[in-house]
Amino acid sequence: MRLINVIVGVAAIVCVALLSPIISAATTANNELSADLSSAGKRSESTVLSSGAMATYEQVKDVPNHPEIYLIDVRNPEELTATGTIPASINIPLPSLESALQVEPEEFEQTYGRAKPAKDAKIIFTCRSGRRAQEAEKIAKAAEFTNLSVYHGSWLEWAEKEGLPQ
Repeated sequence: MRLINVIVGVAAIVCVALLSPIISAATTANNELSADLSSAGKRSESTVLSSGAMATYEQVKDVPNHPEIYLIDVRNPEELTATGTIPASINIPLPSLESALQVEPEEFEQTYGRAKPAKDAKIIFTCRSGRRAQEAEKIAKAAEFTNLSVYHGSWLEWAEKEGLPQ
């Protein structure tokens, strides 16, 4: 009987250890969702400029009205030729992103037609489906950029909502 109690106790400890990170992540996600829902419907500059991990279609659509925001499309150039681009986006293919974020400001502007973003500039990453945009966010974080978002819907959502080919 004592052996069974020990086994049950060890099993309980293992379960708690395994589930704690999942519960913590779910709690964090729930808090973020609650914050997003509480501000739903409030379209203002503060909504567009708020920091966070996810950018919405509405925020991306409003980027042309906010020249201080960088919308970086990390798809390859041939993908852009085939489908089109999101207005106000600049193309820095994912394989080039790390080096692009490290070049001198003059070289960045000459290459991409826009001033190099400051480390605290609002940057939204987009791609075709959102996967490469997530990788881009990791690269930018590693380069010490701090105000980053990912447009998870990326081109597929944009094209659907805008009636464009995917």
